[in-house]
Amino acid sequence: MPRSSLRALPAVVCAAFGASCLLDLAPARPLSAPSTGVLLGAVPSGSPPSALPPATARSEPGPALASLLPDLRPLAERQWAFAADEDGAACRDALRAAGAKFQPVPDRPVPDAAGCGMPHGVVLRRGASGIAYSPPLLVDCTLALALVDVERILQEEAQRELGSPIVRMGNLGAFACRNRTGALRDRKSEHAFGVAVDLSSFEPKKGRAVTVLRDYPRGGAEPTTGRGRFLRAVWARLHRETSLTHIVGPDYNAAHRDHFHLDRGLRAWF
Repeated sequence: MPRSSLRALPAVVCAAFGASCLLDLAPARPLSAPSTGVLLGAVPSGSPPSALPPATARSEPGPALASLLPDLRPLAERQWAFAADEDGAACRDALRAAGAKFQPVPDRPVPDAAGCGMPHGVVLRRGASGIAYSPPLLVDCTLALALVDVERILQEEAQRELGSPIVRMGNLGAFACRNRTGALRDRKSEHAFGVAVDLSSFEPKKGRAVTVLRDYPRGGAEPTTGRGRFLRAVWARLHRETSLTHIVGPDYNAAHRDHFHLDRGLRAWF
């Protein structure tokens, strides 16, 4: 085979396997020095060890490059690190300054034997706006702090559509050591790390409680009641105005027909 064909062979192989194959496209160097016939890089026989060419060290990628590389750790490990990287003491100070009433839970440096746990747990009894959680929420502090904005939206829309502030909020659970449901049931749920909560009802100071199961207008239907308009407005603003990662409700699937799932987990579910 002509030498020019041999040099082109790597390009053909890389084209067959896609862009992940990197080529050295510099012109091929001659195998020998034309003037002496000595192989390039060769060490004359009998040379002392010091004459040997130094080995080329393989350096680790710098911080800028490392940030562009995919995180190949298992999903549960990445989920844990996402919350654990936050400063627990600073989070609790901010939550206290916002006016929330809570009880700290001792920090965990690592998950438990089942792979679950909260890095910076709290028991949230009353939120920053005065909403009582029923039952109290066992969550990571990072989610509790994100609920400050959730409550702000709830109270503004309650005044607009219900004419009364929300005083109590029902939920179907927060921290729970379990996997997800549905097609991703082999992966840990955000609930397993205390960064998810399922909100089911909202009780105003005056008037009937609003429930997701009964009052949320499904399938994009135009709301015809104040309770329906309240839920639809809250739903839209949660997407626009909070730091939450996932907001899932009745329009997603039947498993969420009776609650809003809010979490501060990883963006990717894989």
